[in-house]
Amino acid sequence: MVTRAVTKSRTHTLAALLALASAVSLAACGGSSGVTTGANNSTSASASPAVITVGDAPMSSVLSALVTISGIGATSASGTVQLLTQPRTIELTQLGGIQAPIELDSLPQGTYSSLSITVSAAQITYIDPTTQKVVQATATIPAGSATASITLTNPLVVNSAAATDVRFDFDLQKSLDLTNGVVTFTPTVSAAVAHVDTEDDADRQLHVTGTVTAVDTTKNTITVTSSDTGLSVILNVTSATEFGDTLTLATLQTGALIHTVDQVNADGSITALEVSSTDNGQSEDDGGRVDGGLVTAVTTDSNHNLTAFTMVVRDSLHEDSVGQSLTVDVNSSTLFKDTLIAQNAGLATFDQTQIFPGQGVWVAATKVSSGTVLATEIRPAAVNPFGLTNAAVQTASGGGYVLSLLLDANSNFAQFAGLTSLTVDTNASTVFDGQTLTSTTVASLAVGTPLVARGFLSLSGSTDTLFCQHLHELGPNE
Repeated sequence: MVTRAVTKSRTHTLAALLALASAVSLAACGGSSGVTTGANNSTSASASPAVITVGDAPMSSVLSALVTISGIGATSASGTVQLLTQPRTIELTQLGGIQAPIELDSLPQGTYSSLSITVSAAQITYIDPTTQKVVQATATIPAGSATASITLTNPLVVNSAAATDVRFDFDLQKSLDLTNGVVTFTPTVSAAVAHVDTEDDADRQLHVTGTVTAVDTTKNTITVTSSDTGLSVILNVTSATEFGDTLTLATLQTGALIHTVDQVNADGSITALEVSSTDNGQSEDDGGRVDGGLVTAVTTDSNHNLTAFTMVVRDSLHEDSVGQSLTVDVNSSTLFKDTLIAQNAGLATFDQTQIFPGQGVWVAATKVSSGTVLATEIRPAAVNPFGLTNAAVQTASGGGYVLSLLLDANSNFAQFAGLTSLTVDTNASTVFDGQTLTSTTVASLAVGTPLVARGFLSLSGSTDTLFCQHLHELGPNE
């Protein structure tokens, strides 16, 4: 068994998870509240609603980690409560510094001393350390090591109906062994638990990406099914909600893939702050497809015009594409567009010159053949490089901060783009969290601080800049 003690909880995550719990309950019950959908279905005074999430401390050479979680348990003196209603498959590498919900359930009253999580399968796409080529392999899970058990340093006492957050963080660096041509996955996991009513109100921002399953212009809501967890979330739309391009609530179609930045309200509902779509809100039900991932190689013509690129898919409307390499053809009709979320992070322009190895993209396309598509629209996608600060933090002339991040020599960026360092720009919209990192302490970050910088890459001349959406300080158990 792999055991990692709980060292702390993340306050910003808890509010986001309560909001997701509320949204899923509303979606399941046609707008009524107070009902959960899990195996331990109860929201009476004898139980606490529980939201279970998964995150990841990234591993530099791994491009995709598609992991199937088949069991989650919480143990008290009365026995073990099972918190997973069905196996859930989730792509971990997108989650550096953030969490994704995988289940909504409830915990009976009691004192819980330990948690467990079981992995039944793992599909890994990585850079082979010898050939430097992209390889996909089914991982071997050693017998007797599929379940990670975590003893809680501070037992969780459930004695009210207040919502509970149960959070698991995978450490891919310690979980995976890629040596000798055999991929072995031994889940190394830490956990944190907390009561939602202890939540700090300061950080209530969350992000939901998924397929639109319903639009209600009377109630002003969007129902989104998360791409990687399968949970349905209801987003409230207000006059303050920003829509990208010419998109509106009225023009948003079911079947569209959207990316949103959201705000958790005091009652646990969610309000959409920013809504962007890769294909301007159009449905992908009629033969279209949308894929997000990392660019691994590009092809240009004699005039240096982009004609094609390959990418490893991390998120897709087609679930069987995740972890696969995809060839994307580009022609004169292909549109290159920025997104509202990327613009708010500071990315001013996005065109064909911004397609390079290591870049993150969302592609709306039509199928050409097996493994090849023709792009109709390409937009920037967030990436999450991690490394150590290697210089004092600078104050930017227009506000915000500029950091220099020293990257692992074996990272995706070093391998594909030849990068060993990266300039990270923050602004007023950047979210800071993890350890003691805040918008006021970032200015005094010590050299050598480990960070995950989630944001949008831009190449201008020989300068690579990441316009940072979310800066997370890694802790000792991440």
